Amino acid sequence: MSDIHEAKVKVTGFVQEELGKDPASIRVLKLAKSDMGWEGTIEVTEENEYLKKLGHPTIFDKNRYVISLDEGFNVTGFGPEEA
Repeated sequence: MSDIHEAKVKVTGFVQEELGKDPASIRVLKLAKSDMGWEGTIEVTEENEYLKKLGHPTIFDKNRYVISLDEGFNVTGFGPEEA
């Protein structure tokens, strides 16, 4: 398995496991080697919980997250993409 493929598997697997997201709702936008390992930007289609609580029809947001991996493909950082 190539390094970039393994990084992609780890990034998407982390989001599936930690956020409980369906694989179809996850899209890898960027995956690049960094000085510390790997950094990936993903887009996750998520239901807008605020509008749902107000009784509005289902509306989906596309939220972006950045995930950092070390050389051993362990997640070392996770958070929303900063604008």
